[in-house]
This record gives sequence, structure tokens and C-alpha cells, in this order.
Amino acid sequence: MAEAVYVLKGVYGLERGTIADTLKDFLALVNCREEDVLRVALDAYATHSLDFVDCVLYGYHRVRHATVATFDKKLMKMMNH
Repeated sequence: MAEAVYVLKGVYGLERGTIADTLKDFLALVNCREEDVLRVALDAYATHSLDFVDCVLYGYHRVRHATVATFDKKLMKMMNH
């Protein structure tokens, strides 16, 4: 998923919202064990200026209540709200 985000943004220059919508549509077509985490990550990616991998960490924090250690102030702020 991270590679798809990278290619859609870096190579094709798509906007974050378009990338998130496209990949959420893709998730509806495949079996993915972490679909709920990725959906939260894609929503965060569409609306915040975080890297996608940080959005995945946020997704794990929100959905699985995972403890995430980071120095990224934006990510810390999102996780605390």
C-alpha cells in the first residue's frame, strides 16, 4: 500500500484525497487482514500532511490501540486527540 501511495503521488502527481479514495476502492476488492487500519490511515493521509507510513502508525494506534513511539510532532499531536 505504501508503494502504491508513493507511485500515485510521486510518479503520477495525484492529490492525497484522490489517492485515498482510489485505494479505499481497491481495498473493497481484495482481502486484507488490516483493512480497518489502512482505511483509517488513508483517511488521515487525505486530510493531514503526514507521510503515509506515519498515517499507518496512526491507524494502528487508533484501531488496535498500539503504542507508537515517535519524534514526529504532528503524529504525536494526532495520536493525543
